[in-house]
Amino acid sequence: MRRLTLCIVLVFSIISVPRQVSFAKSLYSPSLQTSANDLIAEVNALRVANGLPAYMANSILMQVAQDQANYMAATGQVAHKPGLTQRILNAGYPLAGDLSLGGFRAENITGGNKTAAQAVQEWMGDSLHLNTMLSPNLTEIGAGVARVGESYYLVIDCARPTTSGAPQAYTPGPVASETETFLSSDFIVPIVTSTPDENGLVYHEVQYGQTLWAIAIEYDVKIDEIRSLNNLGVTTEIYQGDRLLIRKDAPPSPASATSTVENTQVSATIRAITIASPTSTPLPTETPTLVVKNAEENSVAGTAVAIVLVTLLFAGMLTWMSSRKSV
Repeated sequence: MRRLTLCIVLVFSIISVPRQVSFAKSLYSPSLQTSANDLIAEVNALRVANGLPAYMANSILMQVAQDQANYMAATGQVAHKPGLTQRILNAGYPLAGDLSLGGFRAENITGGNKTAAQAVQEWMGDSLHLNTMLSPNLTEIGAGVARVGESYYLVIDCARPTTSGAPQAYTPGPVASETETFLSSDFIVPIVTSTPDENGLVYHEVQYGQTLWAIAIEYDVKIDEIRSLNNLGVTTEIYQGDRLLIRKDAPPSPASATSTVENTQVSATIRAITIASPTSTPLPTETPTLVVKNAEENSVAGTAVAIVLVTLLFAGMLTWMSSRKSV
């Protein structure tokens, strides 16, 4: 009886052992963590690397920059609010310089799923945005970051205060108080990269507000390479609707490659049928179906086999024990 008990315990142990089934884990990429302090640190690292003193953070400029970031997040557009000079003055900042010409201030903006380091790298792509970060005439900085979903809106406002620290007396004109002139490069449209065609060529259609440096950064190529591929001069402007060749030797996109392989397989099948049957033979209307059992079905089948084996083992032991008793 002791042996019988051990056999029963063994049977239930085998059946109750959990079967391990492997499932593909979906990769999860945590959201980027980008803050205003990160932006300031990246800009100051760039200044120090170029032999310039670091900007001093200013609470008023921080407020102005955050207000701009919130504005972009609310509108969903990477665009400057009009009247940067007046916005800075209204916040109480003692802006230096000729205020009728705007004073000593500059603003950089960008948006997308990017870090502070990537934003600074993007701004380094042209002289206007680079000068905001490396200006020898500006001394203070404010930064703002707003987030909607996985998109960040990043802003830096750099300025120089008056020597006395007191605001200048200034009465803006009717035009300056309502509007402010910006270059087209101040309006940045998010760039959606194109996939290579079947020949490995990558083309990009320029949208309003997109600059050559921004396109080069998004595609991870050099500006000179794009100029060379499209016979553009150093001073040649690009415009909305222009179709630029970005790369010539990119690997074809998966969709193009799959289509090519499928077409090749279909052609080979047709040729094989033609060779085997010179006469007119209709193509098969159905294709063989490959049935692949998933992990759950394999697990159930394995468990059933284990139960059958254990049952046979148990029956054999009972027969053996009965024969021993009869003896």
